[in-house]
Amino acid sequence: MTRFLPVLFTYFFKRFSGSILAVFGLVSALVFVLDLIELTRIANDASTNALITAAELALMRTPSVSEQVLPFAGLFGGLFGFLALAKSRELVVARAAGTSVWQFIAPALIASLLWGSLGTLALNPLSATLKAHADAIMAHTDQNSSQSKKKEIWLRQKSVDGEAILRAETADLASGDFKGITAFEFDKSGRFIHRVVAQKGHLDDGVWILTDAKLLSPGSPPENHDTYELSTFLTKEQVRQSLSAPDTISVYALPGWARATEAAGLDATHYRQQFQSLMARPALLAAMILIAATVSLRFSRTGVSIGSILGGVAGGFALYVANKISGDFGANGLLNPIFASFIAPVLSGLICTLILLYLEDG
Repeated sequence: MTRFLPVLFTYFFKRFSGSILAVFGLVSALVFVLDLIELTRIANDASTNALITAAELALMRTPSVSEQVLPFAGLFGGLFGFLALAKSRELVVARAAGTSVWQFIAPALIASLLWGSLGTLALNPLSATLKAHADAIMAHTDQNSSQSKKKEIWLRQKSVDGEAILRAETADLASGDFKGITAFEFDKSGRFIHRVVAQKGHLDDGVWILTDAKLLSPGSPPENHDTYELSTFLTKEQVRQSLSAPDTISVYALPGWARATEAAGLDATHYRQQFQSLMARPALLAAMILIAATVSLRFSRTGVSIGSILGGVAGGFALYVANKISGDFGANGLLNPIFASFIAPVLSGLICTLILLYLEDG
């Protein structure tokens, strides 16, 4: 029996790893094809060069989308793996040999933790780099130039003179040019100093250059300035990243970006939430495997039940939605990022463990 368990563990580990990777590969291929069709439709150009460019962009964008659906690879890979083993009666044989449910679930859990960790440590840096590169390419094409432009943005910054809150009607993040700027300046003690209204503005190294500016101070007449300079710690890259999705930043760079963003006076909560969500990904995949196991154990004893399988799929989707909702709460500062990232996988794992204990031991 002692020699049997390592062999059985290795066999089950390979089966579940293969199921997870097969589902992930299938979903990635589907994402690539759909994105390629969409890019070709938007370009409205059937030339060879346009198709090659669309294929390159789709290839660069696919890892980012595939990374988001990795938990479902764990869910459906676990379901396919457990159901295949149950259908071939291999689970029955393993149980007849004295193997407990935890001994044949353990390889699946370790496989999910392994591939979840690789998804965070290897796939995420690759997908973030490729997505940022694809966004940069699309931002410089004529039909997609609007992607680098934002409307109605608000920024909070720190500088050597104090803090300031800025509002811009439009912003070109690629060039650092802003229009319709209103800046509210505060001194180091937090006391309001004056308001600056400018037609145009440009973010340069360490300074905002405001053109056709009007300075409005309490108790003083308005002052007109052809050019008004407002000091800042912000850079173009920080502004661009703060207004962009955190999924364009590698997991290794997120802590540094969070510290630099806070030092510049911007809110870094979404960076911290993204980092903790990536850290919790292996736990999320493990919870998906446990959901699949609760369905498969019943199948191995009583036969196939479509309702049970659909219930397992629904449970997986419910976990994913709950995890996304708690993540949104964390990104908006309503929950601690660590708590928001781990609460759904941990609770789901505990519930599934209780169900498995009941099914195994009665």
